[in-house]
Amino acid sequence: MTPIELHVWNRAFGLPSLDPECLAAIAFLSSAIPQDLWVLVESNNISVSPNGALPALKDGSQWIGGFDAIVSYLNSKSSGGSDIDRNLSELQKAQALAYRSFIRKTCLPITSLSLYVTSKNWINVTRPLYSTFLQFPIQYEIPHTHHARAIALTSHLTSLIREIAAEDSRPLQPVSTSFAGITTTDKSKSQDKEKITTRVRLRNLLADFLDPIWEKLAGNNYFFGGNSPTTIDCLLVGYLSLLICPNLPSAWAREILQQEFSEIVAYNEGLKLACFQSGITYKHPEENDKLTLTTWTKRAIENSPQTWGLSDGIPLNQEGYEARTTAFWVAVQGIVGLAATVGSVLTYRSLTTEGTVEVELKEETAGKKVYSAVKGSVGDVEGTETTNHESEKERLPIFRAEDMLGL
Repeated sequence: MTPIELHVWNRAFGLPSLDPECLAAIAFLSSAIPQDLWVLVESNNISVSPNGALPALKDGSQWIGGFDAIVSYLNSKSSGGSDIDRNLSELQKAQALAYRSFIRKTCLPITSLSLYVTSKNWINVTRPLYSTFLQFPIQYEIPHTHHARAIALTSHLTSLIREIAAEDSRPLQPVSTSFAGITTTDKSKSQDKEKITTRVRLRNLLADFLDPIWEKLAGNNYFFGGNSPTTIDCLLVGYLSLLICPNLPSAWAREILQQEFSEIVAYNEGLKLACFQSGITYKHPEENDKLTLTTWTKRAIENSPQTWGLSDGIPLNQEGYEARTTAFWVAVQGIVGLAATVGSVLTYRSLTTEGTVEVELKEETAGKKVYSAVKGSVGDVEGTETTNHESEKERLPIFRAEDMLGL
C-alpha cells in the first residue's frame, strides 16, 4: 500500500514546517493514523493543492488542500477511525468548530506580525530563511507574496507596527546607568514610557487570544481534557509554536508568553512532544513538488499582477497589492538580468575564441602600390603568411557602394 503524502512548507525554527496550518496538519496525522501509513514531503509548489495553499494531502491520484479538508477526508475515508474528536460530546464538537475560527482570526495576525511585519525579524530571519530552500529568481517572489499577505492581515495594527519599529530602532541604554546614580534625561524617560506602552499593547493583543485558551485549559494537558489531543490541540500547537520557538531579534511574543503565560508555554511543550514525533518519515521531493523556474514563469503569466487582488482568499489592501506587484517585477528583472549576463559572457567568449583572421594592407613603394594579405591567430602580433601583389591590377577589384549605386 502506497503511503499517503502530506505536502507542507519546509522546516524552520526547529519545527517540521514554517507554516502554522502545515504544523497543525502534521500534528493531526501524527495523532490520527499510524506512522507507517503516511510520509512528509517538504514542498514549495502550492499549485499542487486544490485550494492553492499548503498543506496538501496526496492519496494516490487525489489531492486534498487545507487542514480542515484533510481532517474531513481522512475521517471519512477511515469511517471515523482517524477521528480524534470522536470522544467529544456534541457540545464540545460545536465548540471545536467555533474555536477553529477564533484561533485563526486572533492568532494568525499575531504570528504574521511577529515573523513577517516586525522589521527586524523579517529582514534578519524570515526573509533570508526562504532563500535556503527557494531557487533564483523564485526566492524574490514567494517571500514578498507572504509578506504582502501578512501586511494585509495586520492592516488594523498599523499604529502598533510603527511603535515596534520605533522601539527597535532606538539604541540600547546602559544597564548600569541607574546604579551609577546618573540622572536620566527627559528624553530617555519619554522613550521608556513609550516602550512600556508598546509592550502593554502587545501584551493585550496576545491576551485577547490567550486568555480564553488558558481559561478553557484549566490546567489540563489537552484542550478538552482527556488523554489525547483533539483537532483544536493540533491547531493550537501549530500557531503557538511559531510564537514560542523562533529565536528572533525582536522576540516580544516569546518574552511575553514566557513571562506572563507560562502555563500556555508548558501546554505547548507537551503538545510538541505528543504531536511532532521524532520518527516522522520524510520523502524526498519530486520535481512536481518543487516550484521550478518553468512552473513559476507559467504561473506568473497566468496570474499577472493586474489580477492579483486576493492572496489565499484574503483581499489585499493597496500596500499589500503594491508589495506583491513589486516582488513580481523584481523577479522578472532578475531573469532578464541573468539572461543578459549569460549573453554577454557567451559573446565575449566567441570574440576571444582562437581562430584565423586576415588583414589587408596597402603600401606605396617606388611609386607602385603594393597590397599585402596578412593572416594570423587572434592575439598574435606577427603574421603567419604574406601575399604581395605588385600592382592594383593584379588584385581582385573592390566594389564600393557609391560605385554600385552610381553616385
